[in-house]
Amino acid sequence: MTKGKPMPHVPIDVATDAWLAVVRAYNECTTTLVQRLNQLGITLLQHEILMNLLRTPGLTQRQLSERCFSAKSGVSMLIARFEKEGLVERSRSSTDHRAWNLSLTRAGQDLAHRAAAIQTDVVLQMTQAYSPEELEDIKRLMDDAAALLRDMRDSEAVPVD
Repeated sequence: MTKGKPMPHVPIDVATDAWLAVVRAYNECTTTLVQRLNQLGITLLQHEILMNLLRTPGLTQRQLSERCFSAKSGVSMLIARFEKEGLVERSRSSTDHRAWNLSLTRAGQDLAHRAAAIQTDVVLQMTQAYSPEELEDIKRLMDDAAALLRDMRDSEAVPVD
């Protein structure tokens, strides 16, 4: 996909079926992941918080909220709970003294690693029928679709005075 490239004519029923297949796969993946994470007693948002802090220790609450696509208030409540449970610790940011950097404690890292193993299992089970080349094609196609939607949204954005 290139910006400005003419769009091929696609019948709406074909486009809708493809879109519904993506939505169905996403919903099945999410439902399966939620079911498996329930074994650890954590929700999908809690999982996202753990994965983000495992990959990038020291995130601020604002950065974490943006990465989790969640309201700051929801993330804030979970961070307070995780801190009380000994899973997360806060430290003052060295660059912005108003901000707190968040990191997983040893117990938080252990829980995050168990959740990551569940996620890995779900992803591997979901993709086992595809070759690496097919998975690269899927990634490219979904990246292209995301870019088209972003361009569409950006072109409709109303400037704020």
